[in-house]
Amino acid sequence: MSSRSHEIPLRLVQNQPALAPVLLREVLDYPLPEYSEVASTSEALTNCDPKEWNVDSAVVLRQGTRTVLGVAIERQNCYDPKKRYSWYAYLATLCGRLECPAVLVVLCPDRALARWCARPFETGHPDFVLRPLVIGPDDLPVVAEVERARELPELAVLSARAHGSGDVRTLKALVEALDATADRNRAFYYDYVLSGLNEAARRELEGLMSVETYEWQSDFARKYVGIGREEGREEGREEGRAQGVARSVIGVLEARGFTVSDQVRARIRSCTDLGVLEAWVPKAVTVQAPEDLFD
Repeated sequence: MSSRSHEIPLRLVQNQPALAPVLLREVLDYPLPEYSEVASTSEALTNCDPKEWNVDSAVVLRQGTRTVLGVAIERQNCYDPKKRYSWYAYLATLCGRLECPAVLVVLCPDRALARWCARPFETGHPDFVLRPLVIGPDDLPVVAEVERARELPELAVLSARAHGSGDVRTLKALVEALDATADRNRAFYYDYVLSGLNEAARRELEGLMSVETYEWQSDFARKYVGIGREEGREEGREEGRAQGVARSVIGVLEARGFTVSDQVRARIRSCTDLGVLEAWVPKAVTVQAPEDLFD
C-alpha cells in the first residue's frame, strides 16, 4: 500500500494539474510549448495485455484541441534500480499514446535521492539516454507572497513542506493557500505540511492556524483546528473541550468526503476521554473509512 508521503504530492498534481507546467517552467527551466489548457489524463499507459504500465500521475497540455505535451509524474521515495526500466517505458508509452512530445518528472523527498534519480540512464540504443527531470526539496520555489499562494495553493503546499522549517514566510503563505483551496483538500494539505516540519515550525504553524491569531475568511480553522480550544474556553469545563474535539473529528471525516453514520457519530460524541478524542483528530485525516477510527 502506498504511503501518505507518496500519495499526497501526487494528489496535489491531480487536484491541480496546472501545477505540472509551473514545476516544469519555474523549477526545471523546461521550455514549454504554447498551450491554452492543462488537464489530467489517464495514468494507465497500457497498450497491450502482457504488461500494464501505470505512472503515478499524468498531465496533458493542450493548445486549443491539439495536445502539445504529455507529463508523466513519478513520486520516488526510495532507491529502486528496477524503477528506471519502468520510467522510460512510461515515457515512450505516453508519447506514443498522445502522439506528441512527453517528459518525465520525478518528485523526491530528499537531496540524496534526487541526485540518484537524476543520473542519466543508458537504454542501450545509441544516443537514447533518459535524463529524468528531477525535483528535490531544495529545487522547489519559496512561495511567500499571498497572491501567489492563493493563485496556486498546491505550489504553496510543496513550498511550505520543503522550506517551512527555515522560512516562516512560507507557513504564513500556506495559511492563505489553505483558505483559498477547496474544503475537501484542506485537512490533507495541512497535515502533509505539518508532518514534514521541525518542532519549532510545527508550533509556528499551529499558532498561525489558531482562530486566536488568524481571522479566517473560511470555516476551516473554526471547524478543524480551533473549535476545541474555543468551546473549552467558552464552557470552561472538560466536557466542553471534549465536545469541541469530537466535533473536530467528525468535521475532518466529513471534509474528506465520508458519510459519517449515526452509529459512528454517536460513538465519537459519547466519548468523554479527551486524550482519546485528541488522538482521533490526526487519525481522522488518514483512515480509509470512518469505522477505522476505532481500530
